[in-house]
Amino acid sequence: MNVQLPILKMGSPPKNQLQYWRSVFVHACRVALFIGIVFLIRKQHKELVENRTDASALSAIKVAELQELIPNASGLTPWNRSSSIRIITSPQNEEIGTLLQTAPIGNASIGYLGPTNLMVVLSADKRILDIKILDSEDTFEHVNAVAESDKFLASYRGLKWDFPDLWPDVDSVSGATLTSFAVKQSLQARAGSQINFSKFPNKIESHELAQFFPELQPLSIHNNSENPNLVFGSVHNNINEKVGYFLRSSPIANSLSGYQGPTDTLIAFDERFRFLGSLIRSSYDNEPYVEYVKEDTYLDDLIRGKNLQEISGFDSTEYEGVSGATMTSLNVLSGIQTTVKHLQEYETRIGKGPNWIWVFTECLTVLLGLIGICFSFTSVSRRRLRLVFQVILIIYLGFIAGEILSQAVVFGWAQNGLPLKNAPGMVLLCVSALAVPIISKHNSYCDHICPFGAVQQLAMKSGMKRVGVNRRLRRVLKLVPATLLIISLLAASGHLSLNLASIEPFDAFSFRVAGWITIAIAVTGLFVSFFQPMAYCRYGCPTGAMLNFLRFNRRSHEIQLRDGVALLMLILALLITI
Repeated sequence: MNVQLPILKMGSPPKNQLQYWRSVFVHACRVALFIGIVFLIRKQHKELVENRTDASALSAIKVAELQELIPNASGLTPWNRSSSIRIITSPQNEEIGTLLQTAPIGNASIGYLGPTNLMVVLSADKRILDIKILDSEDTFEHVNAVAESDKFLASYRGLKWDFPDLWPDVDSVSGATLTSFAVKQSLQARAGSQINFSKFPNKIESHELAQFFPELQPLSIHNNSENPNLVFGSVHNNINEKVGYFLRSSPIANSLSGYQGPTDTLIAFDERFRFLGSLIRSSYDNEPYVEYVKEDTYLDDLIRGKNLQEISGFDSTEYEGVSGATMTSLNVLSGIQTTVKHLQEYETRIGKGPNWIWVFTECLTVLLGLIGICFSFTSVSRRRLRLVFQVILIIYLGFIAGEILSQAVVFGWAQNGLPLKNAPGMVLLCVSALAVPIISKHNSYCDHICPFGAVQQLAMKSGMKRVGVNRRLRRVLKLVPATLLIISLLAASGHLSLNLASIEPFDAFSFRVAGWITIAIAVTGLFVSFFQPMAYCRYGCPTGAMLNFLRFNRRSHEIQLRDGVALLMLILALLITI
């Protein structure tokens, strides 16, 4: 028996082939309009960021604002473009602190919508005194939750600025996970950039390790650290067998000083990480004192054969230093111990492997998106399965993860880029939400994935008496989503001070940080849905209007008013960019 397999086609093509290809062409132009608008929004925002004053917010800080942290602060130097800092000075014009911001180095760390610029106040010994938010392009409610948290930013106070890899893992703010995670990344990126390699620019050469492995020549070295601030590697013999390790105190210990400045020390270990010896490569300390320390072997003899834990726990009082060069020799020991502790912490964190909870949640987001797409392309009714799926969507995507496509997300990402490192699952979910309607007649996200849509679908099953809407009112209400979409486009293109998250109900799932306008829209939309099925989706959702604009359907060949409006938006975005 011959069985003819069905042929899958994009959408439902018209019977007239000419009309079908016209549909494809018009639809392609429609999608191109959308892509063009997004591209221009991105271009215009990038130019705005590049042209604005790098430290306009930091330059507005006054001395009086810092005196609570540093009581004897009396002056602030102008912002230094080369070092990206402002120096806090005493009445005697001494440097007693530092003021800096995380932008632009930290701008690569994107939260829900964009980066957050932070002000950091450092003490004279480079410890964090305070951190405040200067400005942010992230969701207002989430940024506000981070700023008002009693513990989050305060957890960084007292930490050594030069050692970001040794900072403890600060808990994220509940309800603002991505924003607080981006803040942590921004701080670490800025702190890591501060370590100064230029003090000791010469790289480690294999011949410098020859005295520690005299019977194994020639030697080769390999850098084993992915952290650019930690110079650590392995030593290999002529047949590429690993015979030991090396560690360099610079730049980790560059902030430690003897009489006059830091010292760059090379530290050698055997294959079991037992101390073999040290070599002073270069120093800013007094030259005669450095030579005295180089000639003395007492320190190496004290710690030779000790492992990393024993070195980091070594009681420095057992070492009196080199006579006539006490501070220089003690600084060398301090540099060795500090760098070893840094290596221990680095190895411990590397050994932990990936954050499996984060991996699981991101994969779950992608899985829910795929299941929703599968529901779109099947006609088999599975009511119980659908019910369970809707409940999972509401609980996980809504209340737990808060990963919901919205105008704020679309245009925030258009301006600042995609948070691929922080939220790859959400990125894939949102990209698929845009892609599926473009290549098919299905709007998978609105119909099967959106948590607020799922809530309204459950409301339909309440059995409440439905209230009809007359035709004239229905026509007016249908203009609301398109109007909100136009407002979102104008706000994104013109950088208007409009919180796009407040025009939709989706942030209400993060009710601990959501604004009252968002919650009011959510409550109203849900209440009306008991009497008018999917009321918000039909009469209020600009994101749904955007997805329907991109959807390929039987009327795709028709050039409509919405296409003219989209073309006008493209021209407007182009004029703003020019």
